[in-house]
Amino acid sequence: MRNWQPNNLPGTVRVMDHRTRRDIMTPNDFIEDAFRVEHEFLMEAVQDLTSEELAWRPGPEANPMGWILWHMLRVEDMWFQFFIQRQTEIWEKDGWNEKFGLPTRDNGFGHTQEQVDNFPVLDLAELLRYGDAVRAETLAYLKGLSPEDFDVVPREQRPEMSVGAIFRQVIGEVYQHQGHIAYLKGLVRSSKSES
Repeated sequence: MRNWQPNNLPGTVRVMDHRTRRDIMTPNDFIEDAFRVEHEFLMEAVQDLTSEELAWRPGPEANPMGWILWHMLRVEDMWFQFFIQRQTEIWEKDGWNEKFGLPTRDNGFGHTQEQVDNFPVLDLAELLRYGDAVRAETLAYLKGLSPEDFDVVPREQRPEMSVGAIFRQVIGEVYQHQGHIAYLKGLVRSSKSES
């Protein structure tokens, strides 16, 4: 029995024959592209949200879109700046915490229902500027990584969280939260049209 090889199928073109090492997608390229696509989806979801929509909740225990957006940006900042690189988060370094009047180390993890209830509606354009600054730093860090760097464990107390595992975690989380925002936007707009 002959081993199956995708390039042995009739009509299959061997695309790798003409490629150089530079043309091969690296883990860094893949991650950067995943972040690029997520950002496109996110911008589509938030581009025309009003302050009222950012604060809207389908029920008393649901998180509003503005809180979700803030949380996802804060989490990315925390993982890559503070946790991995042991640097001051952009949130504090660039004074975003002061601009928004929010605590320095807060990122939404463990927020109580009361904290979510009292969370302010943040200016969307300013929040997106903060997000752009965070993403620029994340991508700058990513560009400097070698394949071996993805296996580094930055904090001994969290041995399961290698640099690669953190990228996987953050990519999953930002896609998940971007989906939450898009879904909630659909809910709030469909509830308006029914009124």
